[in-house]
Amino acid sequence: MKRRALWWIGGLFAVATGFVGSDAVAEAVPREPEASPSAEAILAAQPRELVDRLMAENVLVLGEVQAKGPLRGALISAYVLFEQPIDRVYRLLAQSARQTEFRPELTRIETVETGPDGQVDEQRLKILFQRYVFRIAYQLFPEQRRIEWHLDERFENDLAHVSGFWALYAMADGRTLGRSGSSVDVGPAVPAILQDWITRKNVPETMKRVRMWVNSEGIYRP
Repeated sequence: MKRRALWWIGGLFAVATGFVGSDAVAEAVPREPEASPSAEAILAAQPRELVDRLMAENVLVLGEVQAKGPLRGALISAYVLFEQPIDRVYRLLAQSARQTEFRPELTRIETVETGPDGQVDEQRLKILFQRYVFRIAYQLFPEQRRIEWHLDERFENDLAHVSGFWALYAMADGRTLGRSGSSVDVGPAVPAILQDWITRKNVPETMKRVRMWVNSEGIYRP
């Protein structure tokens, strides 16, 4: 299959997910203001029933996951409660090449470029006997505890669109609130069932796995 350009906003996720020596971070990815709100302020702005679900389940996936039809490029957002303090969560999530440890659909990640602000990873993905190769550029913002990623368009990628971000907030009890957004489009030539798997079916499970991986200091394996 001819490789096409890919753009990822996150990440799920995924993945991302989750993670650049590149200046090509998508302008569409929202940036946090210099004075980021507290975790408590973010939660206070959410509906009470959603906060209750997050506190009970530790992972809450929102956005378009519940929509009908293939989710091509739709933004999926998620909240994750990590048991680790914010600095440890950030250091783990910033190690993008370690995503294979909790994302079994990624068969290989190789860092092909490293810069002062992040790295570019070549990722190999296997879904329902189909294989895809693409490169993701990550940009790290350690002061804001934020990670952004998107397609490295210098490479001929197998997917059409991928981008994402993680934004982390310290909680008063020592835990960390993570907010993630991700967008994936496998392209019009790929069966809708693959798009559905990457988004609706895979993102919630990826969020659970990344939480267990971080909470275990990178020891957990699915």
